Formats: sequence, structure tokens, C-alpha cells
Amino acid sequence: MKTYIKLTLISLLIISCSSNENDTTKSITYPSFGSEIEVTINGLSFDAMEPFVSPNGNYLFFNNLNDGINTKLYYATKVNDSTFNYVGELIGPNQTTTPHLDAVADLDNNGNFYWTSTRNYPTELNNLFHGTFDSGNVSNIERVQGDFNKSIPGWLVMDHGISLDGQYLYFNNARFDEANCLGPCETTLGVAQKDNASTFNTLPNSVTILQNINDSDYIYYAPCISSDNLELYYTRYLKGQITSSTVFEICVAVRSNSLSEFSVPRVLFSEVISNLIEAPTLTVDKNIIYYHQKTSDSHKIIMRYRN
Repeated sequence: MKTYIKLTLISLLIISCSSNENDTTKSITYPSFGSEIEVTINGLSFDAMEPFVSPNGNYLFFNNLNDGINTKLYYATKVNDSTFNYVGELIGPNQTTTPHLDAVADLDNNGNFYWTSTRNYPTELNNLFHGTFDSGNVSNIERVQGDFNKSIPGWLVMDHGISLDGQYLYFNNARFDEANCLGPCETTLGVAQKDNASTFNTLPNSVTILQNINDSDYIYYAPCISSDNLELYYTRYLKGQITSSTVFEICVAVRSNSLSEFSVPRVLFSEVISNLIEAPTLTVDKNIIYYHQKTSDSHKIIMRYRN
């Protein structure tokens, strides 16, 4: 769940690398990006987190503060790469009774919209939803089914990223134990393939595809797969007690074709918790990366152009 460290269990529910490079990674070409540019959302007066740009580039989706109390999905329309006009709440996905959380937008090229929600939790543990997006409205809302849902108390799909064609779901399973962990105790990334409109099931070689990424020493979240399925972006931090020195990293792993395993990842950007960065997402042409960052008084969306 593509945020502010998810300070509470319910906010962590939602929350789209290794720097030790060996000889095998020296021949790999990793993307790089230029200096940061703060995104302006005209008319917005509150936090903007978990950005996602629609495949056609016309909409910027985001949620407000991930406090798990009154977290909702919003959208803005594009003026230029770094400027958007705030429109308002998305119609359909947001719950109305507090406490609640609806966040982490994803949209494929066919108008299928995905997000995480606490509706009817913990009676129902499957917390990923989908619907049909059209001009600010999401209809035909259903839960996403499949074996990627552990359906075990304490385990949740904390984050997700959908491929452009809608055929592959990159999911983040997380185990929570509020008595013993701040945030998730452990996480694992996986890949599932679409069976039908409401069901994804884990690929048989999911573990192999992500074997260079999953590491039990880290907490992972906010996966985002590029439009060509060759670059996987995500956020991570070292497992253990979170302190003022805890470093949050936005990372990328790459591969030469959409069926092979990803490389050893590379850290693109990192910040300590006071300047927290999270939830990378990429435009369809891969030329711009967006993410959010904690500032002195809010959370802002940041962008960088690809070098």
C-alpha cells in the first residue's frame, strides 16, 4: 500500500534493492532520473500521497493522509507534467463511515481500476478491490479474488501494482502483529496472472522472478511495474525498530524480457524518515517518475524526468 510509514496497523494495510552490486550487475543498464521537481495541484489544501498517473496521462490519482481514519481517493486533471487541477473525490470507491481507508490507485489500459480498502475488515480479509473507471467515477465494484490472498488473520495485501495490459498483478503480502511490530512484521512481493475479471492467481515461477528482490532483512511495499513489464519499482526499509535514522529507499530492478527474473535491484533515491519518500509510479512512456515525500507540514508529490 503505495505510505507515511503507515504509522498505524490499519494505515499500513494499504500502503506503485540492494546497493551491493556484484560483477553480474555491472553490465545491466538501470534507469536514472534527474533532479526533483515539486508537483503543483491547483486547489488542493491537504496531503497528497500514493500518486498514480492514468495510462492516457490525463488524470493524477492520489489519496490524502494515510491515517486509516478518513483516508479517501481523489483525482486531478493534467495541465502539464508538473501541474494538475484538483477535481475532488473519486465517486464509488470511498467509504463514508469512519474509521476507514481507501487508497492506492491503479488503472490498466482497459479502464480497470484497483485500490485497497478496509471495508468490512476484518470480517472479510480480502482487501483489494476493482471496478470500472470512467471520468471520475468507479462502478461495478468487486473484491479481487485469487490465491495471492492468504486469507489468514494478520496477513493482508498491503500494496499492489497492475501491468498496463491488466494481465499481471504485483502484490505485496504483509504480516501484522500490532503487539510486536510497528507496521508489518514481514513482507513478500509476488506476481499473479489474471484468470478472469475478478480473479488473479500466483504465477508458478513467481518466487524465481522475484528471487533477487525478496530479502527477509527488508520490509517492501508500493510495487509499480513499467508499461513494458521490464522495470519494477518499489519502496523498502530495513526490518526492525523504526527510528529517526531509518532510511527509506525507492528502488528499481530490471530485466531483458517480460518472462525472465528481475536483476539485483538498485537504490534510486533514499531519505531518512523526516523526509520520507515512498510509492513510486511511472508514466507509460517511462520518461517521468512520480512519488510522494514528507515535508515540514504535509506530504507532497514529487516528479523527476528520466535521464
